[in-house]
Amino acid sequence: MHIIRLLLLTVGMGACSFSQIPTLKEYAEGLIGQNVAVIQALTEGPNSYATRIGWQEKTYTLANGHWVYVHPDRPNCEIHFEVNGEDVIVGYTPMGSGCKYQ
Repeated sequence: MHIIRLLLLTVGMGACSFSQIPTLKEYAEGLIGQNVAVIQALTEGPNSYATRIGWQEKTYTLANGHWVYVHPDRPNCEIHFEVNGEDVIVGYTPMGSGCKYQ
């Protein structure tokens, strides 16, 4: 009986130990269709990577009339979110050598 309980506990712990952290792709794709204010709030949050490194907001315009909001994700990895005229995120491009393992 003790062995069965131990086995059930082990299986239960194993099932719960799968990573809950999204990949960069899952994270960025989950923001497509959201207002850019969502990612701006995440970037400016008190526990964000951007806050810890003293990030200054970066944006630039594109030839198609859209603009880009640059979000630092981790060392040597920025996510460049493409934003339309209605401030909705319509795409993204990971930039930097730190993004390649995601």
